[in-house]
Amino acid sequence: MSKKNFINRLKQLFSRQDKPKNKVQGDSFKARANNISRRFKETKHPYRFLFNTTYDTIWNVLLFTILSLSLIGILLFSIGLGYFAALVNDDVNYTNEEIETKLRDVTESTNVSFASGENLGTLKSDLIRESIKYEDIPENVIHALIVTEDENFYEHNGVVPKAFIRASLQEVVSSGEGTGGSTLTQQLVKNQLLTNDPTFQRKASELLLAFKVEDLLSKEEILTSYLNAVSFGRNANGQNIAGIKSAAKGVFGKEVKDLNLAEASFLAGMPQNPYAYTPFNVDGSLKSEDELSLGKKRQEYVLSRLLTEGNITEEEYDEAMNYDLYDNMTSSVEVPNQKYPFLTEEIERRAVGVLKYILAEEDGVSREDLNVTPLLNEEYTQKANDALRNNGYQIETTIDKNIYDTMQDVKNNQFSYYGDRSSLDAIDASYSDEGEMQKHEVGAMLKNNKTGAILGFIGGRDFKSSENNHATQTSRMSGSTMKPLAVYGPGIDKGLIAPDTVILDKQFSIYNPQSGTSYSPQNYDRKDFGLLSVKNALANSYNLSTLRLWAEVRKHNPREYLDNLGLNMPDSLFDQDGIGIPSLPLGVNNMTVEEGVNAFSSFGNNGVMTDSYMIEKITDPTGKVIYEHEQKEKEVWNDSTAYLMTDILKEVFKTGSAYHIKDYYNSISSTYDWATKTGTSEQFVDSWMIAYNPEVTLGMWMGYDSNIPQVYGTENDDHITIYNWQSLSSALQNADSETMGAGQMFSQPSSVSKESFCGMLMQKGNCGEDKEISGLVANNTQFSNKSGLDDNDVLNRNGKDFDTGLSANDLRGVVRGSGDDYYRIGSTPKKVVKSIKDKIEESKSNSNSSDSESNDSSQ
Repeated sequence: MSKKNFINRLKQLFSRQDKPKNKVQGDSFKARANNISRRFKETKHPYRFLFNTTYDTIWNVLLFTILSLSLIGILLFSIGLGYFAALVNDDVNYTNEEIETKLRDVTESTNVSFASGENLGTLKSDLIRESIKYEDIPENVIHALIVTEDENFYEHNGVVPKAFIRASLQEVVSSGEGTGGSTLTQQLVKNQLLTNDPTFQRKASELLLAFKVEDLLSKEEILTSYLNAVSFGRNANGQNIAGIKSAAKGVFGKEVKDLNLAEASFLAGMPQNPYAYTPFNVDGSLKSEDELSLGKKRQEYVLSRLLTEGNITEEEYDEAMNYDLYDNMTSSVEVPNQKYPFLTEEIERRAVGVLKYILAEEDGVSREDLNVTPLLNEEYTQKANDALRNNGYQIETTIDKNIYDTMQDVKNNQFSYYGDRSSLDAIDASYSDEGEMQKHEVGAMLKNNKTGAILGFIGGRDFKSSENNHATQTSRMSGSTMKPLAVYGPGIDKGLIAPDTVILDKQFSIYNPQSGTSYSPQNYDRKDFGLLSVKNALANSYNLSTLRLWAEVRKHNPREYLDNLGLNMPDSLFDQDGIGIPSLPLGVNNMTVEEGVNAFSSFGNNGVMTDSYMIEKITDPTGKVIYEHEQKEKEVWNDSTAYLMTDILKEVFKTGSAYHIKDYYNSISSTYDWATKTGTSEQFVDSWMIAYNPEVTLGMWMGYDSNIPQVYGTENDDHITIYNWQSLSSALQNADSETMGAGQMFSQPSSVSKESFCGMLMQKGNCGEDKEISGLVANNTQFSNKSGLDDNDVLNRNGKDFDTGLSANDLRGVVRGSGDDYYRIGSTPKKVVKSIKDKIEESKSNSNSSDSESNDSSQ
């Protein structure tokens, strides 16, 4: 058809032409049919006529259809293009220089500062990343990555069209949720330039930026940036790793160039889901077999793709499939030396704990939902961890650099330690355990009582030998440090006792009908000491008198105090009625140094406990404060209780379990008003000393990472923890006397007064055979008239519930009161009084008044 005819037909199609119509004549269908037949026969070329008529009809319909579809297509394309443009974020407006910079800057690290303003540095210890050049990446890694993640990598310009079409359809169907299928270029853009938000809006920006990146960088540069930026889960230390170089070292202990096909295919498959496929838990241990199988299956898929694409032979495939991946993984990774490893690890841990709630709140997830939903918690913990690595935060801590450095220096150069021990020496070691040598460890913390700020801590002797933070994370048996918190503090606060109340220290046994055994606690040196003041019993940390008093105190809900102190005692230590088990005061519960310091700081702060904290403030790169610590206080004790407990615990330095350093205490007591409590757990596994003054609390723990006795007999106890505490406090006082509370003294509140009362009967006047004494009491102390030494209230306070044979005769004798003054209750011959005095002095001389608990505190 000529051009002229085509134009004429087009005009005819879209124009009206009034031509005379040659209608078919006839009144009936039959007549009209005959008429049509006649006219067809009269036509000179009937078949040509039929062809031309059909052709013209089909052509007109086809032409109309094409034009209509073209117009509709243009309209839909315009609408789609406009919608796409509306969705695109401002991120696509990056300059070329900005894009190149962001793709090569694989992290924007968080910066940390000390409380005193000095810069600590950037947090990188939890994310190990090392860059690699393209020429150092072996072909097996590149092939494995491409066939698995982006088989058309070398052909496309950053985007595979079908992926965009699929995402568009999903946007229409599901209103906003897109899926995967991204190219390596898109993944790089998403990781380095955008967020992981799975919306079509982000996808639109990703597509346009992918085109830009393809124009700016070569395929080799894109591959290099991707392999330097992408996450590979965790290494054998449990640290997060990114980049193929860190992955090779962290998983297999090799350089990238030394990876074999099996190892390369394993690593190449990990970026799709790094924390599912990583073989290591957060503590560096290998995952369970079921979890490890996920990574193995992923590796097998990568190998099958390599075989299908002809990158490897059948023989290479079989060899790689039979390679034992997990037997050839490294057991640990040598981490670059850092000056403050314990500190940076702790700040990271706490920062993630803060950020996860902030990020969850931004997404409309409540703190409560996060706490009770493990999967949500894991998701936002990971998000917070990622944000900490990449969002360029500024973290201000409470750590005083001078204080912290002083603590590390004393730990390294002045402390005494017991020798290295094998883990097979642990009291709970089994024959199947593999022994390893462990250093004698230490954990310590200094906290401001009023603000709760942690000023410094000792995480351990050597981060390389043990990364356990023995100040904040290691939870160990609390020993006798529980006595003032569980027994004497609640007893005074409830008005049951005063410092000079008389209690009995005498052996007893409790029969357990369920097990058919008896619980028979003992004092440190297997002796008992008769009648004692509360002050003497606690200062010398006697077990028997403490447990007898506990028999009564435990009926008055002491758990309320322990909960308020944040000690979170397990339910197994209480019966169905909430009554504590007999051995609870001997420290059968676990606690960290931080928890112990928190608890005792309440005595130093007039009965108020302020939660400890280490992060003061977090700001984003623009200077906006996204987190600032809010002080949380809890009134645990009456101010009278705090003062009276302090009065008792000062005696620990003078005549009690810390008297080994009494000369030191006497030399500083006019400047630093310290009070303390020591503690050791069963078989000398753990030893404690926690001391406080009106300004700060300084606590210390020593032991081994396993439950290894520090010494194997009382004669070998060198009281290292007590002497180390002295060295540490002395150095800190010299380093910063004001921070350490120089010149601040405890003052007696109006709720405490000195009164006369009957020591055993706890009544005023009419003491009978009891002795009237004078001492400090709280205004809520319960004085009531008693019938005598056989009164139930008196017997109950002295352990009648535990010692069913207890009688008034047991409560007559010589009493060692405060300051080692002696007096008698009832009639006691003078020679008996002298014998008891000699017995006490001999015991103090032989045992150095150590406070070790009973060797049987299991009940």
